[in-house]
Amino acid sequence: MGLFIKIIGIKSYFYRNLIIPRWYSWRDREILKRNLGLRGKYTGKRCFIIAGGPSVSSIDLGRLRNEYTFVMTEFDKNPQFEKLNPKFYIITDSTYFTEGEANHWPTQLKKKNQVVAQNTTMILSLGAKSFIEKYKLFTNHPLYYIGTQGIFTDNLPFSIELEQYVPNPKNSVLMCLMAASYMGFSPIYLLGCEHNFLSKNIGYGKSMVYDHSYEDEVSVLDPTNEEILKKYFAPKDLYMTYEKNIANILQLFRNYRFFYQKAKKVYPGIQIYNATPNSFLDVFPMINFEDIKLD
Repeated sequence: MGLFIKIIGIKSYFYRNLIIPRWYSWRDREILKRNLGLRGKYTGKRCFIIAGGPSVSSIDLGRLRNEYTFVMTEFDKNPQFEKLNPKFYIITDSTYFTEGEANHWPTQLKKKNQVVAQNTTMILSLGAKSFIEKYKLFTNHPLYYIGTQGIFTDNLPFSIELEQYVPNPKNSVLMCLMAASYMGFSPIYLLGCEHNFLSKNIGYGKSMVYDHSYEDEVSVLDPTNEEILKKYFAPKDLYMTYEKNIANILQLFRNYRFFYQKAKKVYPGIQIYNATPNSFLDVFPMINFEDIKLD
């Protein structure tokens, strides 16, 4: 019985991570082929991927207004958001378009339709398409979709090219990296990527959110009020154990490594630097932000 279960598990692993991504890429090819217009479009240009880490608060983002910049998730809450006027906004977390649980996040996605400038290109998970069309969101924004399925692994081939399905990235920074490299950007600079996730014990009755460069209403929630928390967290996230968090962060860092190895093959000569001070994300070479020459 044990051997039988193991064989079934191996078949399921290949099906989910090899066969399904290829089938979905073919099924959704008419949607994904629009992304070909972005492929290599910005070759020879540099960009900045700005995450939500607290170190961003010490940077005058107005200095980057004329640069190509990527932001993500709740960055519209950053007090310098309008000053920055980012060129790209990426949201791929399924909580933003899953109705029926953690309803706070679909509401936040609807609000972004009003606060994100229309000259900002929106890049969303393909899973959000029906939600976006249902509520007629981002009709005046440049809009692209990315399909995700499977995992980053060294056991099976995977794609990081956006006219195909790509592996689930585990976080928005990695999705921004896939998009930026696909568009031809190099060098790519990371900001606000402290990635010191394991310094906090996240979960019910504990801290419910990591530190950010903006005010986050989730951070002031009562971590023991289950009824309130269910509006913000799916059950799998609400009852997170430290052991599970360690496993998630380990996989995330592996994903970065697998992506970087693949990117250097697909986009020869690509340069990616982490300009976040005191960052734990050591997959990429570190650089001091002040050493980057800005216009």
